[in-house]
Amino acid sequence: MIWFSLIIPVLAIIILATKFAKKMNVLEYVLVFFVPVACIFVGKYVSIHSQTSDTEYWNSYISVAVYEEDWNEEVPCSHPKYETRTRTVTDSKGNTRTETYEVQVGYQHMYDVDYHPERWYKRDNIGNLFSTSRGDFENLCKLWNMRKFKDMNRYFHDNDGDAYVTQYDGEFGHTKPVCEIHTYENKVQCSKSVFNFEEISPETAKQYKLFEYPKQNKFNFNPILGYNSPEASKQLSIWNALNGRSKQIHMMLLVFKDQPLEAGLFQESYWKGGNKNEFILCVGLSGENKINWTKVISWTEQEELKIRTARQVKEMRKFDPLKVVKYMGENVPSKFVRKQFKDFSYLTVQPTTSAVIWTFVITVLLTIIISVISVINQCDFGTFIKSKRNNYRSRFIR
Repeated sequence: MIWFSLIIPVLAIIILATKFAKKMNVLEYVLVFFVPVACIFVGKYVSIHSQTSDTEYWNSYISVAVYEEDWNEEVPCSHPKYETRTRTVTDSKGNTRTETYEVQVGYQHMYDVDYHPERWYKRDNIGNLFSTSRGDFENLCKLWNMRKFKDMNRYFHDNDGDAYVTQYDGEFGHTKPVCEIHTYENKVQCSKSVFNFEEISPETAKQYKLFEYPKQNKFNFNPILGYNSPEASKQLSIWNALNGRSKQIHMMLLVFKDQPLEAGLFQESYWKGGNKNEFILCVGLSGENKINWTKVISWTEQEELKIRTARQVKEMRKFDPLKVVKYMGENVPSKFVRKQFKDFSYLTVQPTTSAVIWTFVITVLLTIIISVISVINQCDFGTFIKSKRNNYRSRFIR
């Protein structure tokens, strides 16, 4: 539907060619057509990109932390070289005087001293760098029981500045998770005809106490919603971190208190099936943490994994967050296979109605502006032809 906007520049060209032919030239016709076309392309791309752009959580863990001392280095540079000269100047009354002045006669090669302040940073197991503080570095040194000197072997001026390094010791409880947001194309979230995710109204979301996606906290992400257990949240984050690079998995646990199974079904529709790397276990509780129902939300094609996880957790009967998290961490990642969303490349996405309307309005305005400028400017077709003819004749009249 957005391509119907092409009618506007086409009609404009017909009108200009009919009514103002002598005021137009080829370049102006090109502008009247192709500038609005470019606007239509941009409008379509922006609308589709905004609909299909989605985020997922990638997990990793801090593998090394470094403290670098301050240091300086000599940096070659060139500075202008000046020479003082004298000259005699005569004023309007005939009086003369001698004055000195400077003139640049080249460059002299020297060096500057660049100062690098001390810094603290850490790196995760997939290579991302994060700045940190002195206190955080010292805490990691104590946690991992390591502080190793490293000679940086720098070319320096008068302060070489060495470094101190600490590395992750491999202990489960000493893992420092990292959770970052990455964007990807998700055509499923705007498809209404293939997967038939029910549109969830605000009233339904409130009634069944559905969860919004948690706000990303890079170094303190909480993967458990609906139940307060800091230790369980920490352990699930560690499992995500340890399997993030190899399995590209993000596990979450959603706990619904005194809600029917429909809450899990509505949650799946509310989140449009979740992100491609997620394995979300929903648990419904009643009374004294009695497990009434379980449901897994995930795009993984390992259906057996989803069914077995839901069944095993339900058979626990009484909800123990640490026990559930341990089961998930020890059993889910080994069987999990992330869904490749390129499998949904066949889905077609159309620009939204508002995008079509705005593109139409902008196309009309651009077409009118370019058409008016083309008519009133001095570069009309007659002048263009006459100029060309005179240039042609001038080649022979010399």
